[in-house]
Amino acid sequence: MADDNDDREQVLRALIGAHGQTVRAVLARSERSREDVDELWADVFLVAFRRVDELSELSEGEQRGWLIRTASYLAANHGRRRSSWRRMLDRLAREPLEQQSSPEEAVQRAEQRVEDDNTSRAVRATLNRLRAADRRVLVLDALGHDGPSIGGQLGISAGAARKRLMVARIAFRQQFGAPADEPAPAPARTKP
Repeated sequence: MADDNDDREQVLRALIGAHGQTVRAVLARSERSREDVDELWADVFLVAFRRVDELSELSEGEQRGWLIRTASYLAANHGRRRSSWRRMLDRLAREPLEQQSSPEEAVQRAEQRVEDDNTSRAVRATLNRLRAADRRVLVLDALGHDGPSIGGQLGISAGAARKRLMVARIAFRQQFGAPADEPAPAPARTKP
């Protein structure tokens, strides 16, 4: 068996010596990177080693033709894989994969939704317990209006709008944690 492997190795070395440069030139025509050429060159001679018994029965011209065809086939397969890989990457860039969440994350999201719903209901109930004027000022503030804009909406000065907003925020904070059936306390009035 050892002699058989030695014979196979000698045949492979002879093939590489006689046709190695030709195979490399064929691969270099279709591959841009030296690393790919080296890898495919090694693959060609790996296939040749597996079929060395058949190759040893061929003439030198037939061996050369076989090696060139094998190199061409491997280079074409490599190009198709690379093209397929590129198309897949382009598709992933356009249509990213939807991340699959774990059961724990699904439970956390469900708990967060329940908590958010409860908070929304509490905020809505608190706003409903406030005076209409305080509610309107808070809603305008939540929509992104600033003091001058709120003042313009209410027909008052910017300073008065900021003051009303401050009073409304205080009333909201006082009511937010209070039970729903408790009436809203009258906000403290300060004289300007």
